[in-house]
Amino acid sequence: MEDYLWDLAENDEARVQELIDGAGVTRPIALVLNARGIAPEQIQDFLNPSLSNIGDPYLLPGTRDASARLWQAIQKNQRILIHGDYDTDGITASALVAWVLRRNGAQVECYLPHRIDDGYGLTAESIAKTNVDNFDLLLTVDCGITSYEAVALALEKNLDLIITDHHTPGAEPIVATAVVDPKLPGSPLEIQELAGVGVAFKVCQAFLKYGREMSFGGEETDLRQVLDLVALGTVADIVPLLHENRILVKHGLEILARQHRPGIHALCDIAGVSEELATTDITYRLAPRINATGRMGDPTDSLRLLEADNVVDAATLARRLDAQNRERQTIEEAVVQDAEAQIARRYDLGTIRSLVVWSDNWHQGVVGIVASRLTRRYHRPSVVLTRDPSGQFTGSARSIRRLNLVELLGECSGSLIRFGGHAMAAGLSLYEENLPVFCQQFDEAVQRVLSIDSMQPSLSVCGEVNLDELDDVFFQELRMLEPFGHGNPEPVFLTRGIIPERRLPAGRSHTRGMVRDNSGTRLPFIAFGRLPQEFPPPPWDVVFSPHINRFNGSAIPQMRIHDVRTSILNEL
Repeated sequence: MEDYLWDLAENDEARVQELIDGAGVTRPIALVLNARGIAPEQIQDFLNPSLSNIGDPYLLPGTRDASARLWQAIQKNQRILIHGDYDTDGITASALVAWVLRRNGAQVECYLPHRIDDGYGLTAESIAKTNVDNFDLLLTVDCGITSYEAVALALEKNLDLIITDHHTPGAEPIVATAVVDPKLPGSPLEIQELAGVGVAFKVCQAFLKYGREMSFGGEETDLRQVLDLVALGTVADIVPLLHENRILVKHGLEILARQHRPGIHALCDIAGVSEELATTDITYRLAPRINATGRMGDPTDSLRLLEADNVVDAATLARRLDAQNRERQTIEEAVVQDAEAQIARRYDLGTIRSLVVWSDNWHQGVVGIVASRLTRRYHRPSVVLTRDPSGQFTGSARSIRRLNLVELLGECSGSLIRFGGHAMAAGLSLYEENLPVFCQQFDEAVQRVLSIDSMQPSLSVCGEVNLDELDDVFFQELRMLEPFGHGNPEPVFLTRGIIPERRLPAGRSHTRGMVRDNSGTRLPFIAFGRLPQEFPPPPWDVVFSPHINRFNGSAIPQMRIHDVRTSILNEL
């Protein structure tokens, strides 16, 4: 367990009381709402996100043109190729659009690029492999907004293009029949952080609306049936769970928990996921298995799993995904150890603000997840690169709070062949001779934003509470704050003067036990990454997240301790 800076929210007690009175919530929940800047008039929509608040799809520019062309393809009996991507976001988006279009009479095939052979997203290599001469329309999901070379090749082949993506556009506009990307000018704030599958959902929403308006069809298609796919892809892509993302994931989790798709049911079964499904189940159990096929090379089996219509095929495919995930874990662990040894040799963590590591032979499929692990461990933006078949170095970058990767990489663009992505995750490639200058440029870009003191991880604490405030009513209300994830993390509270009553080892490196506060209220706890003998002398000041521990049919309130110090009350 690391030592954190405690960033305690400045709570105006008068405003907190206003939230308690206005929303009728307990004080800890009011502290959370206040710390996250939820205005009184926004509370009910936040606590009770309704599908009726999903906005008009036409407000997303390009969706009307895309809809018109898709219906034209159906009416003319033209063949449509959906080009997705090899991660959970791109795979779920492909499955979603294919399902909607097929239900409305479209001839559709899907293509997912091979990570090593084709590279990321829409490329000239993938265009060449897809036999585009057999298709009339190419629809991308979760890719294409900066694929200038591939788009030019498709246009040369007289292929109509609809580009749907959510990544940051390039400097030059993409030429296509329709371009849909919420990061283009004119998109409402509420949808600017949609995942690729969220954009696909909006496109399908517009497609059905246009079909009804023009009397083409669409009346029998219920998009609520695909919200499980939206939840999967959105959570996996680590976009903020706010605004429309929050609505879609909230309702999508309910559909996902029913496991009505044979593939989802089989995947949940092999991953040990119960019907009490949460975003963490997607992040740590489901998405890694779906991603595994794409990380190891060919993502086709993951798409087949989501589209499976019988339990036998689904079970077979789920076992394949699980086996590939285990292989991925073995490879990943070896790369992490190699990268950490490289960091120990090359870097002085007392001065350096960023980490860039590379190798000739690391597996391309794990560099992204390795970058995530390095970022979490060292609390620095991390870049992990490996040599691709062309001889270039290609890889992934991950960031920390307050650092926008796309902006940072933009400052290094002179040393890069290409880059793109989000604020927290990005991909890039460069020539070997540019590695030294890129490392320098990247660290200098980080230095301009953050000091070395900012490299210590911090915890955003919503406020101080007493344990007797964490009653049954509070835990009922806590469910209303879900889904938790990026942009809406689990609430973190501070309680002072805690007395430990029991501390027992849990596994190799964790501790579980029981604590009480000055009111005499007791609460079980779990502390990951800290053994019983590693706690400071009591009494404690504890920063923690309250949650319900569900195990073997039981549901017990518990605190998950993030950090602990000897109480300042002991010093007064």
